[in-house]
Amino acid sequence: MNFERYCVIPTVLELNSGEKTDALSELATAACKVLAIESTKEVIDEMLKREENSSTFVGQGVALPQTKAPLESEFAIVVGRSTLGIPYDAARNALAQIIILLIARQDADPNSQITVLSELAAAFKSEQAREQILNAQSPISLIEIFANLRTGTPEETVVLKEKKKSAAPIITSAMTLARETKAAAIMVFADSVRDNDFLDQIRNRNKIIIVTSNKTRFEHRRDKRIQGIIQAPPIPTSRTGQIKIGILLALSRNLIRRDDWVVCVSGNSRSNVFDTLVTVDVALEYEFFFVTSQDLLPPDVKPEVLERIIGLAGEIAVEGREGRPTGTVFVLGDTNSVNKFVRQLIINPFRGYSEAERNIMDPGLVETIKEFSSIDGAFIVTGDGIVLSAGSYLRPQLSTKDLELLPGGFGARHAAASAITACTNALAITISESTGMVTLFKGGSTMMSLSRPVVRDKQNVQKFGSFQ
Repeated sequence: MNFERYCVIPTVLELNSGEKTDALSELATAACKVLAIESTKEVIDEMLKREENSSTFVGQGVALPQTKAPLESEFAIVVGRSTLGIPYDAARNALAQIIILLIARQDADPNSQITVLSELAAAFKSEQAREQILNAQSPISLIEIFANLRTGTPEETVVLKEKKKSAAPIITSAMTLARETKAAAIMVFADSVRDNDFLDQIRNRNKIIIVTSNKTRFEHRRDKRIQGIIQAPPIPTSRTGQIKIGILLALSRNLIRRDDWVVCVSGNSRSNVFDTLVTVDVALEYEFFFVTSQDLLPPDVKPEVLERIIGLAGEIAVEGREGRPTGTVFVLGDTNSVNKFVRQLIINPFRGYSEAERNIMDPGLVETIKEFSSIDGAFIVTGDGIVLSAGSYLRPQLSTKDLELLPGGFGARHAAASAITACTNALAITISESTGMVTLFKGGSTMMSLSRPVVRDKQNVQKFGSFQ
């Protein structure tokens, strides 16, 4: 998304206050002054009222407060920073170092607002954006930040040019394999490198699927070869895990079909080169995606909601809660049927809130989900992303014959997840408390399992968790 058109102050503001309410008021006051809005107090009150309901901290030192105002444009954005960090009433006493205030027009479309919030969170939670903002010694242009997210910083560009030759053999081999296997597409895991030069090396007749945690890099590319851009979880994943997620999400978006071949190009972001090339026969390698039907997703489930829940599950697997492993279950889709087999273990913490406030696509809900993941029971989520309940006890009713067909060797959480998908058309995504493994169930069977990402040092845990 082109955020530049909404940035009413072109630079990142230095926040003078070390207290949350005062810092938010600083940002709102600066925005109202530039926008010539006289009702500054009403704008601030609306923002603080939203904060009282739930914290807008979205992780990795980033907060996304929101408010409404009489605007000409649909949205306005102001960004501030505090290098020391501001206590933000967030889970695990996290500090906010980058605060992005989104002001929406009174009649702004709620779905558009959630989309903007989601993409802002993805952009500003990226390591590249955070480093530029927090390490800058002089006022930094937001236009420059967004440009660098797409092309890389000038310093990186020099290094990347030196390494360009090392990437070429993999890309050349990928095109050769795509031709020889008559592959439907070349799937590129773009987070392996920090620039988009690989697109210039792929010939026009090849179709490309991009898998990335930072869609901002590609939003200005008007390239007919790009069939689709898939949102990858913002966590370190093995190459096998990358390919599993990429194929699953590409299938869910109908970018590839069951009988296609796909050439996958991957690598390690630390080395900044593509170093892995895999040719995949989808029907042969991923037959378990279709164990119960030809359709990968239930008809009411949106692919972007599945993307978000897989990303959330991965983050919970890495972070846990207060350093301790956490396990939980998400039941996605076919909620009318699912609710017949659900009983609340606790008072539903999501009851009474508007659908906009319970939309799992809203990054402001992420920390709330992570906190409630420590409660026994499952999250029940509609196919379009509305969280209906947490702490829900699953009581699937199966015949003796159906029970015998369920996979064995599971604990109570995974067994319940498997069973609920056997008696409904829902998907279930589980996180194992003991191993951190993420497992997807459909039709009572295991669709996919992803091992917990390996985080080798405290700095990387900080990167994918919250600032303390």
